[in-house]
Amino acid sequence: MEDKTEFDRMFKEWFARLFSFANHYLQDTETSRDIVHDAFEYIWRNYEKMEADKVRAYLYSIVRSRCIDYIRQQNVQEDYAEFVRKMTSNDADTDERLLWEERMKRIRKAMNKLTPLTRHVLESCYNARKSYKEVADELNISVSSVNKHIVKALRVIREEIKNESQDK
Repeated sequence: MEDKTEFDRMFKEWFARLFSFANHYLQDTETSRDIVHDAFEYIWRNYEKMEADKVRAYLYSIVRSRCIDYIRQQNVQEDYAEFVRKMTSNDADTDERLLWEERMKRIRKAMNKLTPLTRHVLESCYNARKSYKEVADELNISVSSVNKHIVKALRVIREEIKNESQDK
């Protein structure tokens, strides 16, 4: 596409539809808005390479993928929170506590392999329970960059746990 005014027109025309599309899945206006903004940001950065008749499909595809990623991430966070609640309750038996302590050692070891920025993003989102938007504003980076750091951190942690489990 050649004309930047065309991009402005598309943004005005499609933002509300894409926002409704995202919000239908997420039921979270702030996150839906962030995802749609990130999708338009991606299109803006790659605007010169795009074909005008495919931009709308790209936008919907980006928004759908990011909604799915967000839902998956929320499920992981909820599962982890439930696991921590269970392990810290008085009802947890000794074997469960030992298993939890071993898993926490592996996670800490894996976190030591992360870059300082990636570790900070992970700790801010999971430990301090800040939203991606809050962390992005704090670090002056995009929400999609925060998401990329989280994905990277979780991949490193999963691989470390998997490797240690195979070593035993």
